Amino acid sequence: MIQRIYIQLAFTFLFFLNTAAQEVIPFHGSHEGRINDFVVVYHTPDTLNGPKAWAGIQSGNIEKINQKVNPGITSSAFWVLTTIANSHEKEALYLEIDYAQLDYLHLYQISNDSAISLFETGDRFPFEDRPVQYRNFTFPLKIQTGDTATYLLNIDKRLSAARFPMYLYSDASFWNMYNRETIFYGFCFGFLALVTLISLLVGIKLKMHIFLWYAGYVFTFGLRCFAKLGYGFQYITSSYPEFNTHFFPLTTQLAMVFLIMYIQRYFDTKQTMPRFHKLMDFWLWLFVVSTVIWALFPGAIVAAGPILITMRYAIIISIIIFAYSSGINYMKVDAFRSRIFLVGYSLFFLGVLSQILIEYGAINSSLVPGDPLFAGFFFEVGVLSYAMVILLLDVVKEKNTLILSNQRLQRLVAELQEKEDQEDEKAYVILKSKAVVDPHRIRYIQSDDHYLEFHLNDKKHPEVDRNKLSAILEVLPAQFVQIHRSTIVNLEYVKTIYGSYLLLNNGEELKLSRTYKPQLEERLVK
Repeated sequence: MIQRIYIQLAFTFLFFLNTAAQEVIPFHGSHEGRINDFVVVYHTPDTLNGPKAWAGIQSGNIEKINQKVNPGITSSAFWVLTTIANSHEKEALYLEIDYAQLDYLHLYQISNDSAISLFETGDRFPFEDRPVQYRNFTFPLKIQTGDTATYLLNIDKRLSAARFPMYLYSDASFWNMYNRETIFYGFCFGFLALVTLISLLVGIKLKMHIFLWYAGYVFTFGLRCFAKLGYGFQYITSSYPEFNTHFFPLTTQLAMVFLIMYIQRYFDTKQTMPRFHKLMDFWLWLFVVSTVIWALFPGAIVAAGPILITMRYAIIISIIIFAYSSGINYMKVDAFRSRIFLVGYSLFFLGVLSQILIEYGAINSSLVPGDPLFAGFFFEVGVLSYAMVILLLDVVKEKNTLILSNQRLQRLVAELQEKEDQEDEKAYVILKSKAVVDPHRIRYIQSDDHYLEFHLNDKKHPEVDRNKLSAILEVLPAQFVQIHRSTIVNLEYVKTIYGSYLLLNNGEELKLSRTYKPQLEERLVK
């Protein structure tokens, strides 16, 4: 991968040393890499065979274009003309088109003013029919040392984005590149698979949806990148060319669904940004419905390709706005969590922006080595996985704290019960109304202005008495603890303690104030 980048930069430098692009590639073996600067590109509105296209080029009836790498979203067929002069000591060469999403390619060799068919391939054909079993479309060339050969390559990808960065390699250099690339992408996709598996297991074990949505996002967008790089057709849909046409965009849509759900959970947008949350719910359902329509009417979706691509990018921009707005808005709740997300998502956004600009032909793909979207996504997953690890540690820490608090509560309740069993007489609480109440009947007491409501375990309605919470607390036994400025609870009736509330054994929930939480924990320790 690194060698390819250096070779690409070297070819770019050599190109600018010349006042005009060369049309003959002087292949010496040491100048291996991108060759787009040395080709001539033509386009036709109709699909032609090689002989007709060559005749039109010779007669000047087929228009030449300046764009030699990425013409963007188009409805044209392209013809790439190149001549190679082989000064290398070996005759075996490889011509690679570094874009795996092309529908149709046909390579011709020009001989005696005629176009002779050599290879026909593309996403319309099974993977096993390719001349070289490689993720990108690659053609083996045989040029004797000292000879020159001219080739005409037909590239056809209608109603979508077309790109054809082209590379020329010697036999040894091609397979060295192949092996390095296999190791590199093997590591990358292995890492994504590991993140997916761990997030899935954590989400199931802790019953936390955020980890499930994160696993879904990493998995589906990882599949999207897998397909974009050509590995999807090589290893998943190799025998189903028609399905492969839809595999790449479908995984993109599913990834957007999981991304929206992940952001909603990560920033709790239902509470923090309710309007934005509803808008994202709308996009969420739009993606789901459009995916179903896609599955039912695939032909119609392909025909409307340019419009749908533009719409998809418009929706993606709205998702980007949603993500950044959520992160900025969440700063006041958790600054660290927001910053780490914004850093990771910014890396992904740079990849998305570069990809869009390349597909529309706004920037030359030679200025962005490799696949920018995959690089941005990979670094985003690295940063967000760190954020998810921090979130997991916080959850585990809080869970352990709650477990210890509940264990102390159970011990205290047991001690109080034992003490109660040992008492021969019960201490009663005498209210100002002269009513006598057994404290063990009291679940909790709530203050309502100048009155107190005594909620008893054997009465539907509370006993009301005019008194102050502080005054009644002084005469109550040790099992009564104040947990809120307006609430005293009998620990005998507490089932579980959560972060911000108590759960009684009859299912009632009482608010736990931060002010009184240390006092409760201190009582539990004793």
